[in-house]
Amino acid sequence: APHGLIGQTFDGDGMAVDGSVDDYSPSVVVTKAMGEGAIEGGPEAYEIDAKEPFSILFKYTRFHATHASPRDVAALTGVHRGIKVGLEAAFSRGDDVMADLAAAVE
Repeated sequence: APHGLIGQTFDGDGMAVDGSVDDYSPSVVVTKAMGEGAIEGGPEAYEIDAKEPFSILFKYTRFHATHASPRDVAALTGVHRGIKVGLEAAFSRGDDVMADLAAAVE
């Protein structure tokens, strides 16, 4: 099942949600955006123990799930955009299979 900050992008709901972003126009950029508005909960909900850098234990973990319902995009405050249906879900298939799927959708 789609898992973590990036995995939420591929949950199969057909909706892209753009959260907060940083301003890269100045010559010195100070980053502060952490996806607020596009992720379930806040960034702190995804923190893991510094002593376990490969931990899968955080509030919204779906690591061991074989299926998970899409996130509730109505609860997200970011900008909502519909996306092309077909390749918005995460798969554990090889690139060759995904290339064939992409060609079939076009």
